[in-house]
Amino acid sequence: MMRLPIIRALLLGLLLALPATASRAQEWLLNAGASHFYMQTAKANAIIEIHQFSGLEGSVSKDGDAEVKIDLTSVASGIDVRDVRMRFLLFETYKFPYADVKAKIDMGKLQQAASGTRITTPLNFSLDLHGVKQELEAMVTVTRVGEKSVSVASAKPIVVSAEDFALVAGIQKLSEAVNGTPIVRAVSITFDLVFETGDKIPEIQASYSEAAKRKNAEETSAISSQACETRFSVISTTGAIYFRTGSAELDTKSEPLLKSVADIANRCPSVKIEITGHTDSVGSKDANQHLSAERAQSVAKFLVQQGVASPRIDTAGLGDTRPVAPNDSDANRAKNRRIEFRVKGG
Repeated sequence: MMRLPIIRALLLGLLLALPATASRAQEWLLNAGASHFYMQTAKANAIIEIHQFSGLEGSVSKDGDAEVKIDLTSVASGIDVRDVRMRFLLFETYKFPYADVKAKIDMGKLQQAASGTRITTPLNFSLDLHGVKQELEAMVTVTRVGEKSVSVASAKPIVVSAEDFALVAGIQKLSEAVNGTPIVRAVSITFDLVFETGDKIPEIQASYSEAAKRKNAEETSAISSQACETRFSVISTTGAIYFRTGSAELDTKSEPLLKSVADIANRCPSVKIEITGHTDSVGSKDANQHLSAERAQSVAKFLVQQGVASPRIDTAGLGDTRPVAPNDSDANRAKNRRIEFRVKGG
């Protein structure tokens, strides 16, 4: 959703940035430390929530090929559980960690931009988000801050629809996570992106390297048992663990999420983890109980293969005894066929 504004900003930034030194045909890089990118969501028809994305990288080549990458795992609202839900339920970052924006810049049109020049213009670009690629257009304001720096900002909030990028199901999961509170199926995006060139390039490249190191440290450092429980609670509602029909054999589509589960489990080694299998009401109760237990065991086996110590894992099968929805439709029965994770101590 956020991708729309970023892509435009990136492309426009490139357009105006290059004109000042078009004759030298230099590369321009996005200065993430000087840039800001925000997404606003609305729920209950009145509550506005602000999310910032700090994981930004972008460049414009001397030939006018522009690309901007947005790290969706960097979403931050100041509330951990909300950020975890955005990552796992909406963006599904375990499968789609980035949004990618690309555009071709006409270098000839950039010749007239001089220092202090401010231009508001439409920008055409392609946005690849959540496995969906679309051609889009947005209005941005580009300001030449200096010979080696250009600012690209949203001319006005940009509204992006969830339908455009197959995010409606994610919106529904977010709504269910907050007791059915209605969530608007669109977001507004605002941003101010800074692109720089010349002797700024090595400095920005170094900052990209440092950001990668920080990200790796954050993603491998220990987390508290409470943070672990928060993540397991959210993951239990993703509906992204799949088995062959009537079988305990894991479908390979489950691997991206289960690798995230293993990663989280390995980062909170002091706790024990309970894996519980559930089924819908189709079939006998005995068969359902047996199937749910076997499915929980299959998940445990996968986690052990990913390095989680087996003594830390307990499994159980509850069959159809604890439905989360009436077993009156295919959609509801699918919700009841689930695997849940819970922290048992730590």
